[in-house]
Amino acid sequence: MPVNFLLATALIAATVAIQAVFMEIGLRAIRHAEPGYLGRHATIATVAWVSYLLIPISLDICLWALLYYLIGALPSLDDAIYFSTATFTTVGYGDVVLGKEWRQISVFEAVNGWIIFGWATALIMAVIQRLYFRDGKANDV
Repeated sequence: MPVNFLLATALIAATVAIQAVFMEIGLRAIRHAEPGYLGRHATIATVAWVSYLLIPISLDICLWALLYYLIGALPSLDDAIYFSTATFTTVGYGDVVLGKEWRQISVFEAVNGWIIFGWATALIMAVIQRLYFRDGKANDV
């Protein structure tokens, strides 16, 4: 059990680091965009931002899947990716399950998904506010 806890904690730290790096790069690019350009193309910028934020989420899911596969908790990488996606998004279909000795790890992945999706939602809203609102007023789009 302590090994499972350490593995899960290490993966949560890694996914938070991945998210932080992508956030920093993305926000820096938005800050340095030509003033007014993003506002004139707010819909395109919003779609690009949301799509961009799916990249670190996909990496996080793959990282968890790789763990499940490498520790032998799931028989194939395909099963591991499917299970990880269902767990990270907290859908949890239940058609693919871990053995009793590994179940606790998946709970940590679900918590990790809550954290990352909450963070991504906050980042999406921050950018939308910047794109569509200026000085508390709606931008003319």
